[in-house]
Amino acid sequence: MKRWVFLLLCTAATADALPRFSLPGGTYTNDVTLQLSADPPSAAIHFTLDGSEPTAASGVYSAALVITNSTLVRARTFEADAPSGPGPTVSQTYILLGSDLLDFSSNLPLIVINLFGQGLSHDTKVPVSVRFIDCATGGRSKLTGTPDFEGRASLKIRGTSSLRFPKHSFSLKTRDEAGNSLKASILGFPTDSDWILYAPYPDKTLMRDALAYDLSHRMGHYAPRTKYVEVFASRSDKKLSLRSYLGVYVFEERIKRSPERVNIAKLQPSDEQEPAISGGYIFKKDHEKGPGGFTTSQGIHFYYVDPKQDKLTGRQKVWLTDYVNKFERVLYGADFKGAHGYASFIDADSFIDLHWMVELSKNIDGYRLSNYLHKDRNGKLRMEPVWDWNLSFGNADYLEGWRSDGWYWPLVAEGDYPWFKRLFEDPDFRQKYIDRWSQLRTNQFSVSNILDKVDAMAFQLEEAQQRNFKRWRILNRAVWPNWYVGNTYADEVTWMKQWIAQRIGWIDLQFLPEPSISWPSSSNSPDRFLSLRAASGKIYYTLDGSDPRLSGGGVSPKARPFAEAVALAQGAAVCARTHSRNEWSAPVRVSYTK
Repeated sequence: MKRWVFLLLCTAATADALPRFSLPGGTYTNDVTLQLSADPPSAAIHFTLDGSEPTAASGVYSAALVITNSTLVRARTFEADAPSGPGPTVSQTYILLGSDLLDFSSNLPLIVINLFGQGLSHDTKVPVSVRFIDCATGGRSKLTGTPDFEGRASLKIRGTSSLRFPKHSFSLKTRDEAGNSLKASILGFPTDSDWILYAPYPDKTLMRDALAYDLSHRMGHYAPRTKYVEVFASRSDKKLSLRSYLGVYVFEERIKRSPERVNIAKLQPSDEQEPAISGGYIFKKDHEKGPGGFTTSQGIHFYYVDPKQDKLTGRQKVWLTDYVNKFERVLYGADFKGAHGYASFIDADSFIDLHWMVELSKNIDGYRLSNYLHKDRNGKLRMEPVWDWNLSFGNADYLEGWRSDGWYWPLVAEGDYPWFKRLFEDPDFRQKYIDRWSQLRTNQFSVSNILDKVDAMAFQLEEAQQRNFKRWRILNRAVWPNWYVGNTYADEVTWMKQWIAQRIGWIDLQFLPEPSISWPSSSNSPDRFLSLRAASGKIYYTLDGSDPRLSGGGVSPKARPFAEAVALAQGAAVCARTHSRNEWSAPVRVSYTK
């Protein structure tokens, strides 16, 4: 138990200053009789039961404490004339189960939050204790199970438009007894202290965020790790019961600079000259949240994420603003194409992949809100990681979000994000965009692969979703901004699967199909005969693996128009595209090795 490792180390260093608890904190099915002791015995033990720090004015321990409801006990030794003053505070949380949870178990990990009788706020971090219980052997978790992590934390309600929903998402930071950040590996995630408990509410499949993050990860990008959990919030003056149940949540990583998250250089206040000042920065486009951040020459407002605004020096803020403004000047200048144009400022591949994530899912917050960018030291601007995907895959009744056809980006390109309109005026950017779609369709965006992932998530959630929708009775009821309203959880999942298949089918039809390849039977000749076919357009191919399309859209001098079956010698590398008017298909490539 990770918390006890910390306490044992602390005890070894200051054994004479710590109060001792006769029973460890944890989940209990019966009342607890707790005894406190100190060494030396002459030391007075002051304690609190309301989550506050024990002081000399707090109650003095004199007799066993009988705990009948969930309680946080914090204790501290005070010894007369001790030169070092009072000892450090030790806390233990005792969670008592009500009769309706004695046999509770789940196929998902469980989280129990003790609020100590406090209310939660969107503006203030509230001290809490947390208990994470992972699934044990056999694939089940129990409230009485051994915790994967148990300790102190701070909690606040998070979100903007989601604040209207009764099921709230939370930001959670793990802390030590002194209130400092405490890094921990929780539920198998890499060690850190900053976490999110995301509460799916209008997304009744409960999976759109997690599905998008998984897809982006499979595309080769960092995306927050996720794990489905069930959450209970306990008050200190009551037993934990089904009334404490908050439903299915997604436990996930908060976006920040970290070797295991956004892996960029750490920018120090002293980094005020190049190349050190060139990174790393994380910033985002989001809901207007008051003063702060910076506005570009094209009127796009960004907010600093990591480092935060108060951690950046004035020179660093100016440097980042100047970098983005230089990019915009080049992008909207006459010579914006080529290696010395916009491509010298941005990683175009990351922009394309983010764009495809938005268009595949028709995320109506895409480009406009929760849009993260980062820049590493000496690196280019990257548009990632993805975040906030609940209003996607058809789950929106505005900005045509419910329609499986139609491009989304032109609806917001003028006001919310003008960069892509200009980028698509470069035929090489557009071609790279088309080629990436064709590549993704062979694997990550394969309809069967995506739907298999949806089915796996639905299977994992089948048990817990029933409890979630018993707690939040929103099935068969419209919740903003739903367009489709299913009668059951299965209806919601089935509709989303149909929408995904239709969306991918529509996108496929927007591009010139690539040539199909066949190998007609031949004689015993060492050559092999290649045949190419396209439903429309003209096919160009090369035999040395080079692209039949030149940069800018012209036909390569190495390319040949396909007219009849071609005899291939061993070692030939074919690259072929279909061409019609000013459009090229994605390439197909094949090598002949006997």
